[in-house]
Amino acid sequence: MFTLTKKFHLAIYIGALVLTVVSLPYSIFILSIAQITLVINWFVEGDFVQKRERFKQHPALWIIFLFYLVHLLGMLYTSDFDWGVHDLRIKLPFFVLPLVIGTSTPINLKNLKLILNFFIAAVLVNSMISACIFWGFEGHALHTSEQLSPFVSHIRWSLMVDLSIITMFWLFNHTESRYKWLYMLVIIWFIVYIFILQVLTGVVVLIVTSLILLIRTVFKNRNLMYRWFVTVALLTLTLLIASFLTRSYARFFTFDKIDPQSIDKYTVRGNSYNNDFTKKYVENGHYTYLYICVPELREAWQKRSTLDLYGKAKNKGELSLILCRYLTSKGLRKDSGGVSHLSDREIKYIESGITNCIDTMKYSFYPKIYQVIWELYNYKIGANPSGYSVAQRFEYVKTAAHIIRNNFWFGVGTGDIREAFKQQYITDKSQLIPEKRLRTHNQLITFWVTFGIVGLAILLFSLIAPPILEKKYSDYLFLTIFIIAFLSFLNEDTLETHAGISFIAVFYTLFLFYDRKQA
Repeated sequence: MFTLTKKFHLAIYIGALVLTVVSLPYSIFILSIAQITLVINWFVEGDFVQKRERFKQHPALWIIFLFYLVHLLGMLYTSDFDWGVHDLRIKLPFFVLPLVIGTSTPINLKNLKLILNFFIAAVLVNSMISACIFWGFEGHALHTSEQLSPFVSHIRWSLMVDLSIITMFWLFNHTESRYKWLYMLVIIWFIVYIFILQVLTGVVVLIVTSLILLIRTVFKNRNLMYRWFVTVALLTLTLLIASFLTRSYARFFTFDKIDPQSIDKYTVRGNSYNNDFTKKYVENGHYTYLYICVPELREAWQKRSTLDLYGKAKNKGELSLILCRYLTSKGLRKDSGGVSHLSDREIKYIESGITNCIDTMKYSFYPKIYQVIWELYNYKIGANPSGYSVAQRFEYVKTAAHIIRNNFWFGVGTGDIREAFKQQYITDKSQLIPEKRLRTHNQLITFWVTFGIVGLAILLFSLIAPPILEKKYSDYLFLTIFIIAFLSFLNEDTLETHAGISFIAVFYTLFLFYDRKQA
């Protein structure tokens, strides 16, 4: 029997957890307040004898704390102590949340559903705000993924949507029938929304996580017909995705066949074209640096727009290059005739920084695939990767590999990663502009650079061993956050921001220590 005091502290505990998950898509400040409330309530509640017993009963907690211990030990050989302290502060949720949740009264199924439902509701509201941004402006307005995620990083936001979708399937099977239709409606909306958001990481994580969980159900279900149905469905989906990617790749590499000897050298008006055959840049298979007549281009543009052709677009890009790329993407020549074929809406697109007519396809995922292939192609032919997300990641990884080569076993230390990358970019004479010289955007490589192969092994152990000890390695909810986390690690420094590490830490710990037996 709980005393009134215990019930009071339990209510605050659950309330603070709800506030934690609800604030994830919105506010770092409220998120911090929620976590501070959890800690204060944990101390004020007392009952440390019982908490010590729970700590002893959960060896998984001891192993999780290795995560923070590695970061503390990394301070012993760091030279930038201030940045090291900053990193320790960022990583604090992975110490605080396991300590509080792991030693407090276990969360039962009823309270876990409550927390999840509040989280899903918060994500739903934010998705509606995002949808208003997407649909609520004039027809010519196009928005990036960053603009559709006004409160947190668009990648972390997409992971929250992924988690909401997959946990709702669990809630669907653990909820009274009269509410199930509501979950299905929200699931459908979120799946549509994640493709509207067009964050490649979010889409890939959703697909891969769903496939793994479906495979899990195949092995756990003894119904032969069910197994065959799911297996055929998985194979069909895999083939459809492979077909889409293959056709997208082939479509990109279908280039114009150009004969330098017979190519047109003059416009319809008799002015000379500048045809540069040394530059291999393309848009939709058309070469960007062919059929350029600068005088006609400037004259025609001035009649259609108030922006200076040699100034900046609204996204700060070089307007002249944006115009040339857009005309090329439509198969138009860069002369007065090409500009005359543009609609007024397309002029607005170009002024806002849209470089390819494919990017105006709001309801298609092909533009995102095209952008990835385009970036990789341009990186391969030697273009500056600055400002291009995928291409930059290759430069980041290459730079990280050089740092690892000189700090293989123990890394550079908790506080020195920023300076290590800064110096390595200078040494490598990287093409990246200074503001784009960032870290790897790969959490595992970041750990390797910071703590070496020894530290990376310990950190992986601290994340992989706990579910084995708690017998949660096959639990649907835990598998969901575990897979989402590790997939995100491959493309993002997920644990290097307060929002990212709080998101992973709270759900990792909740799903690890919740009591499946209590109603």
